Amino acid sequence: MEKRLIIPVVLSFLVLFAWSVLFPPPRRPLKETTQVVDNKQVADSTATSPSSRPPSFPVEQNTVVLKPIDNEQISTLESDKLIVEFSNIGGTIKNIRLKEYRVSFPLTSINYLLSFDSNIYNASELRENFIKYEWESSDIKIERIYEIVQGEFIIQTKTKIINKSEMSKLINGSTIGYELDMSNQNNPKTRDTDKPLNEYVVFAKNSTIRKNNAFKFSDKENKEANEAIEWVGFRNKYFCTIIKPRYETFGYKINALDEHHLKVSIHSPDENIESAGTAVFDSLIYTGPEEIRLLRKYKEGFEKIQMFYRFGLFDGIAKIIYSAMHAFYKFIPNWGIVIILISSLIYLVTYPLTIRGMLSMKKIQGIQPKIASLKEKYKNNPQKMNQEMMEIYKREKINPFGGCLPFLFQMPIFIGLYQVLWRSVAFKNAKFLWIKDLSEPDRLFVFPHSLPIIGNELNLLPLLMAFIMFYQQKISSKNMVMTDAAQVSQQKMMMIMMPIMMGFIFYKFASGLTLYFTMFYIFSTITQYRMYKNQPVIA
Repeated sequence: MEKRLIIPVVLSFLVLFAWSVLFPPPRRPLKETTQVVDNKQVADSTATSPSSRPPSFPVEQNTVVLKPIDNEQISTLESDKLIVEFSNIGGTIKNIRLKEYRVSFPLTSINYLLSFDSNIYNASELRENFIKYEWESSDIKIERIYEIVQGEFIIQTKTKIINKSEMSKLINGSTIGYELDMSNQNNPKTRDTDKPLNEYVVFAKNSTIRKNNAFKFSDKENKEANEAIEWVGFRNKYFCTIIKPRYETFGYKINALDEHHLKVSIHSPDENIESAGTAVFDSLIYTGPEEIRLLRKYKEGFEKIQMFYRFGLFDGIAKIIYSAMHAFYKFIPNWGIVIILISSLIYLVTYPLTIRGMLSMKKIQGIQPKIASLKEKYKNNPQKMNQEMMEIYKREKINPFGGCLPFLFQMPIFIGLYQVLWRSVAFKNAKFLWIKDLSEPDRLFVFPHSLPIIGNELNLLPLLMAFIMFYQQKISSKNMVMTDAAQVSQQKMMMIMMPIMMGFIFYKFASGLTLYFTMFYIFSTITQYRMYKNQPVIA
C-alpha cells in the first residue's frame, strides 16, 4: 500500500480505536434473575400520622437508602412488554424491566411525590396491568394510580390529592422524576463496559441538559433552574426511560446524593384546593428501545432524547444513515442484508472521492523518481529542495495533499456510521448467516477454555476482514516497482502489521459493525484492483 494511502487509513482507524477505548464494545450480558411477586399477595399497611399541615413547597431528602425499608411491600404488574415493581413506600415505581430484552434500568423511586414521599400507602385495588395506592389523614386523601398499557412500553400515572377539610389547602405536586442508583455498575464484579453511554437528560422548554458518563457523581452535578419542563429521561446504549409530566411545571433540580446516586426532580407550583376539591397530576412514562419510530408516535418530543454525537455535523450524518437503514429494512427485513446494502450505498456516494484520492496518489507515485533525485541533489539545501519540489507539483498539476483530503472528507460518514451500527437496538438478537446477534461478536465457535489473545470464542468476521486487507495490500505491492530497500522493507512490514492490528481492534466489536468494514474493504480492494491493473507504478 502506498505511503500516502496508509496515512489516511491509519488516521481513520485511530479515531475508531479511540472510540473503542472510550466506549468499549459490549461483553456478553450476565444472566439476570428476577423474583416476581404474585399480584394477589398484597397486605394492607398501616398509615403513618401525617403532620397536620403538609408543606407548601417540596422538602427533598438527601439521604440514600442502602437497605430495604421496614414495612415495604413490593407489588408486581406484568404486561407483554414490561415488568414493573411498585413500592407501598410513597406509592411509587421501584423498578421497570423490559420483558423481551430481559434488561432493567438503574432507576428507582420513579414518580415519587416529594411532599409525601415517606408515607406508607395501601394498595387498595389491584388487577391486571392496574394498581391503585391510597393514603389519607384527617384532612387529605391521596390516590396514586398506575396502568401499564398493553402492547406498549407505556405506563400511565395519575395522582389525585383530595381536600377532605372544610377549608382550602395549598398543596404542591412536585415529584422526583427518578433516582439513579449506580452502586452495582461501579462494582468491579459487575462492571458494565458500556456504562460511559449512560446519560441523564432534562428537556426543558428553552434548553436541554445532557450528562453522559452518568455512573459516578459529584457536587458538580448539582443544578437547579426555573424553567418549564417538557420531560426528564435517562438512556443507555440501547434503551431509554422518559417521564413526561402532564401538569404545569416551573423548574427542575439535579442533585447528586453521593458518588453512586443522583436524583432528578420536577417542580410544580402550589395549587390551592378548595374544600372537597381535587387536584390531579398526570404523567406518562415511556420505558423501551431508543427507536425513533416508537418515540415519535407519542407526539411528545420523546425522539429528541436520541443523539449520536454532540457535534451537529456528525450527529446529522448519523441520523441520515439511521433513517436510510430503517427505510431499507421496510423492504428487506434482514439487518445483515441491510448493512451490506448501506455499505454499497455509502461506497457509491463516496466513490468519486475515493477515485480522486487514488488518482492523486498515482500521480504522486509517478513523480517519485524526480523527487528522489531532488532529495539527493539538494540534500544540503532543504530550502532549495522544497522550492524545486513545489515547482514539480505545480508543473504536473498535483496537489501534495490530494491523496489524503478525499479520505478525510469521508471521515464524518465513517464516524456517523460507527455510532449507528454500535448503538442501534434493532441489531440486538438480529440473525444473519451464522451470526446469532449482530450487536455482539459473531462467535462462530465458543471454546470450552479460554485461549491466549482471542479468549474463548472464534470470531470469523474480523479474521476475514484482516485477510481482505492483506490481499488488498498485496495487490498494491504487485503494481509497484520499488528500488529503495527501506521502502521495500516498510511495505512488507505494513502488509503484515496493518491487517493484524485491525483484526485485533475489531475482534470484540459488534458483528454488525465488523460486517460493514469487511464490505468496505471488499469494495476498496475491487476498486484498487481495477485502478492498478496492468499499470505498474515505479517508486
